Amino acid sequence: MDIEFVNHASLLLKDKESYFLTDPWYVSPAFGGWIQNPSPKTKVIEKLLSIPASKLNVIISHGHDDHLDDFFIRQHLADATFYVPKFKTNGLSKRIERLTGRYPVELTDEAYYVNGVELRCFINPEFTEYDSVVTVITETEAVIHANDNWHEYPATLTDALNKCLTAVPVENRYFFIQFGIADCFPVNYPSFDSQSANEMIESRFKSYQDATTANLKHLGLDKGYYYANQSLYQYPASWENGSLYDMAQDFLRRNPGPFVQCTAGIDVKTGQPHDVTNDELFDFLLGKLERFLNNAIGGPIPVKLMTASNQYESGSVGYEASRQVWSRIFNAELTLEAIIIGGMGLIHRPDHNISSIHAKVSKLAYLIQSKLNSNGLNFLMESK
Repeated sequence: MDIEFVNHASLLLKDKESYFLTDPWYVSPAFGGWIQNPSPKTKVIEKLLSIPASKLNVIISHGHDDHLDDFFIRQHLADATFYVPKFKTNGLSKRIERLTGRYPVELTDEAYYVNGVELRCFINPEFTEYDSVVTVITETEAVIHANDNWHEYPATLTDALNKCLTAVPVENRYFFIQFGIADCFPVNYPSFDSQSANEMIESRFKSYQDATTANLKHLGLDKGYYYANQSLYQYPASWENGSLYDMAQDFLRRNPGPFVQCTAGIDVKTGQPHDVTNDELFDFLLGKLERFLNNAIGGPIPVKLMTASNQYESGSVGYEASRQVWSRIFNAELTLEAIIIGGMGLIHRPDHNISSIHAKVSKLAYLIQSKLNSNGLNFLMESK
């Protein structure tokens, strides 16, 4: 089985001619503010777009926005076969049905086979009724896709997991689990001073490491993989530390354990990237949008799209917005007029009138939105 890490909690698995994709979250912000950090590699997304729907099986572990990208599913994965846990209520199944037009296959802890590959879902009764540990098992290998289930497992869950893994050699079991803070506590709580916040963050990291290491041992494994922590949001102006992801990596460097941190685009078995020179998807899309605008507008004054003021190039018309805003433009939720009219960014200009360029960008804004709604990311990825 080939195991490629896409980003966050998304894995692309291949066994013979069948592909299994977990928890796709590639473009849209989650919870209104989270963005992918880092963004997936463009080549991996291009590979996904080339897989025939008849060979693609998409597994959604639970209904959090950072585990399913509604825009990407609706535009690019809708014809694939979807699998979700059979929870006590079917809200997740109905959400998938709205996006794809078809009700998904609901998995339980009983084996479900897809071209000889065994799929199961397990729910930790002591954690939440609406999250799951997914197993993908071939004749000789197994992936345990635990996503957000970092809490130490009760014996009933580890016994069930070990039972279904019995036929797979220990060295061929790949255990993926969240490491990192998945909320805004204590960063967005101004009642805590910096020292107190740092102590709480350090304590939380220690709890995650202790619990995930315990789960690894319960499964009889010596090595596991951390993921489901590759996100970023806009921190308060008062926050002087790095991102929670960077802080998590610093903690792991200071406190090494039996887990390997996954990075976007790597082959999990070799630890090597498939394409070391490949762009991240976000940068690629922003560059493609910039090129489309300049080709459509023409003229001697270039348009520059950016995420920070220090990227402005003198003599150009610069549109600056956060990655959250650009992501909402890529998924057609917003248009460029969110920046021009809505004030959701900054506009840098040379020392002369740019009204004609503004007018052209505004007119193109709705064409771009329409193209993204009809063609998805293919509109940008295939543009010259």
